[in-house]
Amino acid sequence: MRTLAKVGIGCAAVAAVASVGLAIVGPTLVREAGRFAAPIRRMRGKQAALDAMVEQAAWKRPEKDALTADELTRFLEVRRRVDAAVRGSQGVLDALPRRRVRSLEELKQVPDVLEGVSGVVASELDAFVEVGMTPAQYHWIERLVYTRWRGALRKAGTYPTALRAAAAEVQAAAEHEKPGPVRSRLERLAEEMRARVPAPPEGMDPALHALLLAHLDDIERLSMDDIARPTIPMPR
Repeated sequence: MRTLAKVGIGCAAVAAVASVGLAIVGPTLVREAGRFAAPIRRMRGKQAALDAMVEQAAWKRPEKDALTADELTRFLEVRRRVDAAVRGSQGVLDALPRRRVRSLEELKQVPDVLEGVSGVVASELDAFVEVGMTPAQYHWIERLVYTRWRGALRKAGTYPTALRAAAAEVQAAAEHEKPGPVRSRLERLAEEMRARVPAPPEGMDPALHALLLAHLDDIERLSMDDIARPTIPMPR
């Protein structure tokens, strides 16, 4: 499992089984163990494909902030798939027993949960391989987009979605006014706020800033802010 060691993949399927702490031994476990094999084999196959892609890509972290339009497009596609996989996984691990498995009935539940978990992780691994982006590159771009750029603008109070929200409030206030000078001034102010373009974060290339602004809606839609933490650990 070279990918496990090299990019730190959290193999949720294997971890899920280990966390259960199977305490049943003998013929019963032998019979049930066969049900664990298929999802684990599938996971290993996906990991092997990711290993091969990582080796071939040989991606190295850039010395400075740099991102092409193609890289951003591929990053957003991986993120779209990861977002769907993570949301689909919510509740899967909740079905795992929270203590050591002591009965045959509890043991029988585990392979079904393992099947669901392995399917989620496999979807994430497929996203990296099919889009052609290594986990290391993905996480580097993620930090650049969501921390270095988005986080800095939000801290400065200039992130466009905040300006849009403020403009909407001003527009709503204008609509409550009768036609006249006050309403006109409020409408002009709302329009100016919507058109305002924030300056790039300190030290960021203006061209990179412009590229990210052009994809603002997709970046915001895939922020995953409403997910406290991924249910399934992602490859790193």
